[in-house]
Amino acid sequence: MANKTILLCLNETGRLPQLLSAARHLGVRFNAHIRGLYVIPGVTIYPSAGYGTGPDLYDGNRVWFQDRLEKTRSDFEAVMKADSIPYDFQMVDSSRPNIIDDVLDNGYDTDLIVASNLPRDDSNNIDSDFIERLVLSAGRPVLVLPAQGEVKLDLSTIVVAWKDGRESARAIFDALPFLQKAKHVRLMSVDSSLRGGLEGATIAESLDRHGVKVELANISSDGAPIGEVLLRAAKDENAGLLVLGAYGHGRFTQMVFGGATRHVLKNQDVPVLMSH
Repeated sequence: MANKTILLCLNETGRLPQLLSAARHLGVRFNAHIRGLYVIPGVTIYPSAGYGTGPDLYDGNRVWFQDRLEKTRSDFEAVMKADSIPYDFQMVDSSRPNIIDDVLDNGYDTDLIVASNLPRDDSNNIDSDFIERLVLSAGRPVLVLPAQGEVKLDLSTIVVAWKDGRESARAIFDALPFLQKAKHVRLMSVDSSLRGGLEGATIAESLDRHGVKVELANISSDGAPIGEVLLRAAKDENAGLLVLGAYGHGRFTQMVFGGATRHVLKNQDVPVLMSH
């Protein structure tokens, strides 16, 4: 198991330097092929305002991304060539106004998807639920970079959030390529003593057979949100990566995250590897 094909989502152009830095680091570390993906969305069609009028068309987002295509392509190719990282650049001229479906279509055959979180305001031209939909629908691990600040993708120390269950199991095995290269892996269970003992002993044995030595730790939430506790633990450990199973559920036709996952994304200050 290795990260040999990595999809880099380039549409969050405000975070392009951080995305390219992460791609460079991953490409060199894993000897991986980086696929840069840039989607130009289609026009947005709004229903007609009244009888006898046609639908309204909005092409503002489409023009915005068209204007930034060549710089994005040029910057991406320059970084890849500087370190002789194998790559390809895919530009999708979409007929759909939202980019998520095109990103998903291009991510199913990759080992890892890298994207930036989005500012919690109107300063971007991407749907605000893009990351949530990507993580819950990709079927691939997603490395989410923070929406602001510099990104230190230091993979020597990794904190893994552990809770017995499908999502955590999926995340930890999706993270194996990272864990096998780390010097220090800390497996964190929150309030496990309340559930009857220290969790993670059996998964630690399984990881050991993959050459990953982990330290088990139970931390108390003291009533704080679990997502806050996990981010604080990652900071205390000076971790360069937090591994987290993304807990989600369906609400009518909308996919939404559970509380801990939502809190981590909303307050993220460290790269987070998520699986669902």
